[in-house]
Amino acid sequence: MSAAASRGLRIAMIGDRGIPARYSGYSTLVEEVSTRLVAEHGMEVTVYCRANYLESHPPQYKGVRLVYLSAPGGKSFESLLHSQRAILDAAASRFDLAFVVDPGNSPLTLPLGLRRMPLVIHTDGLGWQRPKWSPLQRRYYRWSERVSARLATGLVCDSEAMRDYYRRTYGVASAYIPYGGIVGAPPDDGAPGHYGLEPGHYHLIVARLEPENNLDLLIREFKASKARLPLVYVGGARFESDYSRAILAQAGARVRCLGPIYDSDVLNGLYRHCRLYLHGHEVGGTNPSLLRAMGTGVACVAFDVVFNREALGEAGRYFTREPGHLAGLVDALEADPAATAALGAAGHERARRHFRWDAVAAAYAEFFAHVARAGGGPRGGELPRFYRPEEFAGDDPPHLPA
Repeated sequence: MSAAASRGLRIAMIGDRGIPARYSGYSTLVEEVSTRLVAEHGMEVTVYCRANYLESHPPQYKGVRLVYLSAPGGKSFESLLHSQRAILDAAASRFDLAFVVDPGNSPLTLPLGLRRMPLVIHTDGLGWQRPKWSPLQRRYYRWSERVSARLATGLVCDSEAMRDYYRRTYGVASAYIPYGGIVGAPPDDGAPGHYGLEPGHYHLIVARLEPENNLDLLIREFKASKARLPLVYVGGARFESDYSRAILAQAGARVRCLGPIYDSDVLNGLYRHCRLYLHGHEVGGTNPSLLRAMGTGVACVAFDVVFNREALGEAGRYFTREPGHLAGLVDALEADPAATAALGAAGHERARRHFRWDAVAAAYAEFFAHVARAGGGPRGGELPRFYRPEEFAGDDPPHLPA
């Protein structure tokens, strides 16, 4: 499919809170891809946003049209109600293709099928395994995976492991398109000083306060270590829970909780100047916060699951739940600056070569054109290879300016 084939396509993006990104990996994906599809691939892109996401409601962001819809329903139903409203609005509009993130939204997409609108669903990563969900919610998310496999015109997986899972479990082919490693504005080198931190003299966690991110394990192991440098936690929870309150109660002299940080230059500055980045995510496919750490050149220590190994490869260290395992890694690496520098450099080079937003956006442009114009469901056979980072030379271009 030629690059010109994608120009002029009208794309609706549905299922996230909105852009600019402030909350999740999906928000980062939607922002980075939508703006590039407009600027670099000549598409017309509309992103559906929750009305309560930002205080102001600009009609567009970097050339991307924004539509705001209210989403009452609280913690349990806000996401699904907003997605349903967005799907109904998109079905009544003239789009060439709808891109829906989160397979939990797939049962809501029937109106798009009735309009014969091509539908691409991002599969995320085993959402039914997330401990935060009730047994009923887990059954719903497992069922919604199957619905995604049946209803989507095309599926996207952000890791090869998820691609293999959908092939084995549901017999469907999908396109592998990951996230990029460079996110947002250039790092603010003064960011550590804003919080009374010395560059290179703290360790960092960036994650939402959810059980599957294993913050309790990270903090418990850190406190069991002999680390001299403090641990800094950046993140929060949209809705309070017993888990989030217990984590925040760990704050003290050795563990500092900064809350969520939305200024990308400040957050990137904190990434760049930490000694170690500790990553506890265990579900969700390739995780954007891990790639972001790699992109800033920091040494990464990640929970030992297939998704993290796929992202980091040999450019990181891995820990298990075994008591003392992570504590020992922190002690050894904190005492060996040369080793942490080497890990950071290896991670940065891996991100530059394998996780590039220019290649990600090009892959989405080609895949959307393939689905919209070639048609055909994802069942059976294999799809062409859309993500080809080796075709892009040099550093990954930074996020598009405002």
